[in-house]
Amino acid sequence: MLLSSIINKYIIVILFMFLIGCMLGYLSECLYRRYVSAKKWVNPGFMKGPWLPLYGFGLVLMFGISALMQQILPDSIILYNPLGNLFGNTNQSGPTVYDLIPILITVIGLILLEFIGGIIFVKGFKIRLWDYTNMKGNILGVVCPVFSLIWFIVTLIYYYALNPYIYVMFLNLFDFMFEGGDTGNVINFMFIFALGIIYGIFFVDLISSLGVFKKVVKLARESNGLKHYEKFRADIKVKLNEEKTKAYNMLPEALRNQLAENKLQNAENINNFKKFINKLILIDPNKKKVDNYDDKGRPKKED
Repeated sequence: MLLSSIINKYIIVILFMFLIGCMLGYLSECLYRRYVSAKKWVNPGFMKGPWLPLYGFGLVLMFGISALMQQILPDSIILYNPLGNLFGNTNQSGPTVYDLIPILITVIGLILLEFIGGIIFVKGFKIRLWDYTNMKGNILGVVCPVFSLIWFIVTLIYYYALNPYIYVMFLNLFDFMFEGGDTGNVINFMFIFALGIIYGIFFVDLISSLGVFKKVVKLARESNGLKHYEKFRADIKVKLNEEKTKAYNMLPEALRNQLAENKLQNAENINNFKKFINKLILIDPNKKKVDNYDDKGRPKKED
């Protein structure tokens, strides 16, 4: 009974960690696609709510591999342990060459997670949630060398900058939930009750979204308020361009010609710089990335 109770407690904390990963991943993807890739607000996932399960699995994977390596590797293999209390290991240590073991295993795990997740949606639901088809070395458009390198960098940041402190947070959360003294039972009940409600919403969203995607997603993500905001921004942009044109036409002709020449030169320099960056990050110039979002900001279903 005691072992079962301990396992149940750890499962609850892992479920909480998974949910946090889902939400943080959703936020980061929304910002990335708004300002880097899609250049517009989109819902980056297949669900309607603010969560990306792939990131939840990714966070649990990184945490789990680090914990497993600390437990199963022999004592002669010293791993990074800056606080001297990581997953029961009391041998305080800075970075070592042996850190490559959990780091590389984690990177491989993240790449496999991305590949499996991408294949499930491309082949099973005809939905391409991300698209690497214009990247050199890509496999079926769901994994590519550049983003594999990004996962390596993410793993380094997590392993060295976050993992020891996430473990401390894990312990504090565990104590808060299950070792709260006289109020422990109340805290435990309230936390698990709230977590249960959120997961209830999560699974309803999951079941609903899977059904919706089979019929092609047609539900609008944008609210009326957001539509009005986007229209307001577009109107302001038009007015600013009109004022800019009027001010430009008031300049002497010689100055306008010089500015036009400088603009062409700057455009050429920017174009050359973009070509250099595209070549550097292995973007194939012969393949254009297709916008895989509809006018509602939802992933399109492929033919």
